[in-house]
Amino acid sequence: MHASDHTSRADCANPLEPQARRGRLLWQVIRFTHGEQQSQSIPQYRDPSFGMLSQEPSAPNSMSLLTFATRIGPHASRPASSRQNRLLLDAIHREWEAVSTQDTAQFAATFAELRAVVPTLRSRPKSILRRSNPWLPRCLALTAEAVHRTTGKRYYDVQLLGGLILAHGGIAEMQTGEGKTLTTLLPAVAFALSGGGVHIATTNSYLAQRDCEELRPAFELLGLTVGLLPPEHDDAAKREAYLRDVTFGTGYDFGFDFLRDQLTQRAQSRRPLGTKFLARLYGRSERRHTLLQRPPACAIVDEADSVLIDEGAMPLILSGSAASPPIPALLHLAAQTAAELAPEVDITIDAARRRIDFTPTGWQKIHAILSQHQLPLARPWNVYVENAYRAAQFLHRDVDYVVREDAVHIVDPQTGRIHSERNWRDGLHQAVEWQAQVTITPERVSNARVTRQRYFQRYTTLAGMTGTARGVELEFRHFFGLSTTSIPTHRPCQREHRNDRCFATGSARDAAIVAEVEAERSHGRPVLVGTRTIRHSLALADRLLDMGIPHSVLNGVQDEAEAAIIGSAGRSGAVTIATNMAGRGTDIQLDDAAKNAGGLHVIAAEHHPSRRVDRQLAGRAGRQGDPGSYRAFISADDDLITQSRSELGRRLIAAADLSGEVRRDFSAAIKSLQQQFEHDAYQNRRQLVERDNWLDEVLESLAATDRRTSTGVLP
Repeated sequence: MHASDHTSRADCANPLEPQARRGRLLWQVIRFTHGEQQSQSIPQYRDPSFGMLSQEPSAPNSMSLLTFATRIGPHASRPASSRQNRLLLDAIHREWEAVSTQDTAQFAATFAELRAVVPTLRSRPKSILRRSNPWLPRCLALTAEAVHRTTGKRYYDVQLLGGLILAHGGIAEMQTGEGKTLTTLLPAVAFALSGGGVHIATTNSYLAQRDCEELRPAFELLGLTVGLLPPEHDDAAKREAYLRDVTFGTGYDFGFDFLRDQLTQRAQSRRPLGTKFLARLYGRSERRHTLLQRPPACAIVDEADSVLIDEGAMPLILSGSAASPPIPALLHLAAQTAAELAPEVDITIDAARRRIDFTPTGWQKIHAILSQHQLPLARPWNVYVENAYRAAQFLHRDVDYVVREDAVHIVDPQTGRIHSERNWRDGLHQAVEWQAQVTITPERVSNARVTRQRYFQRYTTLAGMTGTARGVELEFRHFFGLSTTSIPTHRPCQREHRNDRCFATGSARDAAIVAEVEAERSHGRPVLVGTRTIRHSLALADRLLDMGIPHSVLNGVQDEAEAAIIGSAGRSGAVTIATNMAGRGTDIQLDDAAKNAGGLHVIAAEHHPSRRVDRQLAGRAGRQGDPGSYRAFISADDDLITQSRSELGRRLIAAADLSGEVRRDFSAAIKSLQQQFEHDAYQNRRQLVERDNWLDEVLESLAATDRRTSTGVLP
């Protein structure tokens, strides 16, 4: 995630790169931009970054670069045209060259002058784009020089371009290892000039702390204050962090603090009539609770597709515990009843959506069983039985949850991370606890909720970066009004994308994975195996142990130790098994022996329902122009296939040879399944937002009625 670890001394001597280099770079921006629908006359080319078939546009001479850049990608339009980007890059380098000769006092005075003259950049986005406006280039140049003085690193042009995209409020797609952490600093400084506060949201607390510590010296050299949200709930510490110019934290921490402020405001609005008057009458100060956050101004979201899109299907819910846990006898009876249900007789099952529906026969059966017992119900009896069935048949240990210290902890289906703070709702969590035979906890009562889409829409300026924005450009634009720009890599990608290997059974697939690990390791190459579930990673670890192959296993919680392990996964001969997203945000850097042996080899133990997760895993190999390779393995037992109700599983089994391997190419069929899952996930997120909007309208209508009633004005 660093800027220029391999920059030669000659390169560092002059921040002003040759004009020809920048001209080629800006043309690459157009070449690497991924549009959805393009002209039939545009020739095709092979994208070296992932081996996907893409389009290479050629601009007609009669069309301006601005018009062309707008037309080639209707769902990835540029926040600034290529011509404007080129002019801004030139201006940044001129300003950078000027400030690089200043001493510390002059440098500080230059930024102080900028901060005084331009009280807000974000409130005048159109003026920033004008060629005559010097403030944004000067701001980014000062930021680049601050980084050089505090870290010794210099920004590449692709990083400066990413900073420009973010400063204009867009999504910058930057590949793994291209320096996204340092790129974040560029728009953060520009936004901080507004005085409204900048929130930098990461996917977990470790990354927030790491990025805060890494970027703090540059911020402080510029005279900006930096805060970090504490992992525990400490109101005083959080208020202090939010008062800083820039605040680092996880996306969900920012959201939950917003909900806490909503509860505080709700409590203040419900004070008895006359409270304020009586306080003044008796000379007492009116007690008011101070909010945690200032009004939302600017937010920069790291791993934006994960925070804004994947987690967008789960609303943020601030909850408290009920008075007592449910009666164990009730959970026991529900589990017994669920075990007696016959599929297609008592219930119909949709395994892909984890949904069950009772038939008339099943409905009569479950209520006949309940009638024999006198048990108090907190919800309809069929919900208890449905929860028990889901806990037994759909939610699996070491896949959907893990058991630690006599408690059930949910595993995020997208990232494979363990979240001890999450609970399933409506009694499902207690049904899983009964199934796992751990202590039953009280149900959580929802006090406040907000969708991630609604929360992040509150910011005046929103920007984000990720290595895997392609495929969700429409969603970024639809929900957040953000355009997406793909930034070219600093060095050409050398990753080799090998053909998928298909198998009839998971056992045959796992045996082939272990054999490929041993073959690549014997040549001195490091190997990273990405699994979709914790259970699968443990099974592969057992096979490697039986073969006597030393390895490391990463699952669930990312902390400093995990980052250290994933960071050393590039050593020659190292073997690392991890859930697909473990260690995301930490680069795998190769040693010289690993580079000479062919670089990192990445194995996807099975395809993820989201192609973006597959691309993110593949992006581990071949960072910064390093050699590397990627291969995915498929079996008829994979959840992607078994939950799709397609014929693909039977086709794989029928086409397998005696070894269990399928020699035909089924990649197109796999891609089609992934597209269907992605479409279903999008529909779920869209429906969630629509329900949230409807609920907000209903609550606002009720609140308006309540206000009219309290003032004596009836409808």
